[in-house]
This record gives sequence, C-alpha cells and structure tokens, in this order.
Amino acid sequence: MTSLTISNVVKNDHHTLSELYQNYLLAEGNIAIKQEYALKFQGELTKHSTAEETILYPAFEQYLDSEGKKMAHQDRKEDQTIKKLLSQFASTSVSDPQHRVIFDELMTNLNEHIKGEETNDLPKFENVITPDLSASLAYSFRQAKLSIPV
Repeated sequence: MTSLTISNVVKNDHHTLSELYQNYLLAEGNIAIKQEYALKFQGELTKHSTAEETILYPAFEQYLDSEGKKMAHQDRKEDQTIKKLLSQFASTSVSDPQHRVIFDELMTNLNEHIKGEETNDLPKFENVITPDLSASLAYSFRQAKLSIPV
C-alpha cells in the first residue's frame, strides 16, 4: 500500500483530470455525455486549484524559502491562465465547436503546469519535509477540496 503523501494526492488529482478529458474526447458526437464529463472536469479542476492555492503553495513558500516562493509564484501565474481558460470553457456550450478548441488549449496549459509540478516542485518539496508532514498536508489538501462547493 502506498503511503499517503501530498505528492500522491496531487498526482492522483492530475490523473483524474486527464481521465475526464480523455472520456470527454471519447464521447465525441454525444452531447449529453460530453456535457457530463465537462461539468465533472470543471468541478474537479476548481477544487484542485483552490486546494493548491490554500494548502500547497503556502507550504512551498514556508518550507522551501526563496525557491519555494519562486515556485509558488510561477504556479500561481500558470493557474491564472488556466482559470481564464476554464471560465471560457464553462461559458461555451458543449455543442459549440469552440468548446473542444478551448478544452484542448486548457489541457495544453494544464499539462505544462502538471509537468512542472510533478517533475520539479513536488520532488523538491518532498525532499525537505518529513513523511508525517507530507501526510498531514495530504489530509489538509483533501479536506480543502471537500469544503469547496462547485
């Protein structure tokens, strides 16, 4: 059994978001199913982003000092672009061909953000915190997501 870490919780969310996108793509031609996956994606990304902003980024800043501040700043900047695209995505009808175009652009930006977190930010962070702190942050991250209405 894998121990509970902040990295595992964040990566699991990333995987869920990718699966929702893939399922949306597979539903081509079925507006109702595409709508279902689009709404699930919007909700999951909103919860994930908010939990990152309230739990993960402040922890980067606290435990990684100036490098953590730089990482958190970059991640927040990327999040702003993603939020703008998510807003466009949410306000465009699934039946509009632009919906898919916006979703593709959103995923391109999100995948770049994910790559940076998973290959750089999270490994550096896990190297400086204790397993107990990582588990505690993972729990807090999950709790933050549960408290976010979508």
